[in-house]
Amino acid sequence: MPVIKTKLENISRREKFVVLLLCDLFTFIIAGLFANFIVLGSVRHINPYIFIPYVLSQLLILWLSKYYRLRISDGSVDLIFKAITSLFGVFLIAEVIIGFIYSFVSVQSRWSIVYSVFSLAGTMGIRYAYRMQGYTRYSSRFPKAVVYGAGDAGSTMARLSHKGSFPYSVVGFIDDNRNLKRRIVQGVEVLGTLDDLEQIALKENFTNLIIAIKVISAEKIQKAVEIAKKYDISVKIIPNLFEQKKTTDVSVRDIDYADLLGRNLITPEVKPIKELFENKTVLVTGAGGSIGSEICRQIMDFDPEKLILLDIDETELHDLGMRLLNYQAEWSDKVVPVVCDIKNAAKVERIFNQYKPDIVLHAAAYKHVPLMEVFPEEAILNNVYGSYNVFNSAKKNEVKRVIVISTDKAVNPTNIMGATKRVVEMIASSMNCETTEFCCVRFGNVIGSRGSMLPIFLEEIKAGVPITVTDKRIIRYFMAIKEAVGLVFRAATIAKGGEVMVLDMGEPVKIYDFAQKLINTFGDGRSQIVITGLRPGEKLYEELLADKDNTIPTENQKIFRAKVVNNDDFSEKTLAQKIGKLCDMTPEQMVAFVKKAVPEYHKPERK
Repeated sequence: MPVIKTKLENISRREKFVVLLLCDLFTFIIAGLFANFIVLGSVRHINPYIFIPYVLSQLLILWLSKYYRLRISDGSVDLIFKAITSLFGVFLIAEVIIGFIYSFVSVQSRWSIVYSVFSLAGTMGIRYAYRMQGYTRYSSRFPKAVVYGAGDAGSTMARLSHKGSFPYSVVGFIDDNRNLKRRIVQGVEVLGTLDDLEQIALKENFTNLIIAIKVISAEKIQKAVEIAKKYDISVKIIPNLFEQKKTTDVSVRDIDYADLLGRNLITPEVKPIKELFENKTVLVTGAGGSIGSEICRQIMDFDPEKLILLDIDETELHDLGMRLLNYQAEWSDKVVPVVCDIKNAAKVERIFNQYKPDIVLHAAAYKHVPLMEVFPEEAILNNVYGSYNVFNSAKKNEVKRVIVISTDKAVNPTNIMGATKRVVEMIASSMNCETTEFCCVRFGNVIGSRGSMLPIFLEEIKAGVPITVTDKRIIRYFMAIKEAVGLVFRAATIAKGGEVMVLDMGEPVKIYDFAQKLINTFGDGRSQIVITGLRPGEKLYEELLADKDNTIPTENQKIFRAKVVNNDDFSEKTLAQKIGKLCDMTPEQMVAFVKKAVPEYHKPERK
């Protein structure tokens, strides 16, 4: 049978039609003889004047209904529907003819009824046997897996598994819906719920657990991982909403630290974002960074006329350009990398004058808090003076919209980096005008950004060295980088000029507890947590961005307008004079300038 199946998969459509037609002909002959035996007690003396036209009519109707064009491995419902409707139609016509010739209670009429049932069972049985043989062959080739989630994604995995188009053999489901227990989904049994997983692992022989749920809590993922690890079962997960290229994507990947934060992702509306970027010239500063590169990747999905990648890091620019162009070129007429330091005002002006961007996304900034506490002058020159250069050139060249990437650390800042970002927000607000709209978007920590704590934790675990947590009480808010960028775009479509928008970052994460989760999931027993004390400029608790007392809701439940009070000294008339003096100041004078601009800036209290 495996040899027959393989040969049948490789022959032409016409040859396959002939093979299936001959199989049905043989099946119908056997069904006719068997019906004769049931009705008359013998296979002899079958009436050829009824039998031969009956069989030929069935084959003709099946052919006309395109029954033989259906892929046996795909169309369960279509196969059953076409077989029943076609053969039932032939049966009705045959019964009418036989009834008029022999009577409706004759032996011939009873034979027709029995034969119709057997012929239908025969043609469907052949196809079922073909598919089941395929299930057996593929199930022995691929590793066995239980799928967590018997919904659309899980049932698709099971169906593809039967066809050999999924690299796992699905042998069972678990699902949070207790009512599904013992139900059959795509020929696979729902074995129980997550609470039953440990018992299932003891009874069933499988080596992989696949989480096929797009929105799932961190607690459920953690529980599944802990049970699976106990029984040496590998855990995979489907891509989240922002990772998927298509909604029908059923690929799987390894669990990573971001999954342990849970999945409560909301996909932003596409239409207003597409209108924002489609056929526009877009310039992204800081394009080579974690946020900037993701901004560029997502903008490419909205078909801009030209995308200008501006960054001081030529290596990151080169790599990003290659990725955006599928490694076919380093740049093109559509994707243009530009090596530039935003502190170079003259060059920034030349770039704006040359490319005349419609939209600017300003993501260039120094972000590492402890390092900027050591070199505050660099944070101030890059984040404040550099941003002013970008904004000034944007306004001179009548850029329609400037979207500034800000941070939660700009709220009641306790470090120079956060204070400089608050200054940038005030500059953007003061420069807003009818020809050029400025809006700022604040959000917190993004998962997996370059140099952030979570990837560092994972590297420490892999190396078997202690995980360094600054304080056992410290909490942070996190968001997936793809989700953050998508919401930045949506916030930009909602914002009016001069506003500061904030993103709802979800529930706070206690870093100590999360580090322990990482050790339990990825560790091999060597790593432990070490408390090192708060770093310079570091807060124990980050500000809640979407605080109802400090924000106003918008049409999007994840996006809010911030209630901000700007410094009256920051007017457009005085900006050029104030910012222009920064380059001639000492580091101490620069810090004093920032403190005066942001009165709420204060050093954190150490306890």
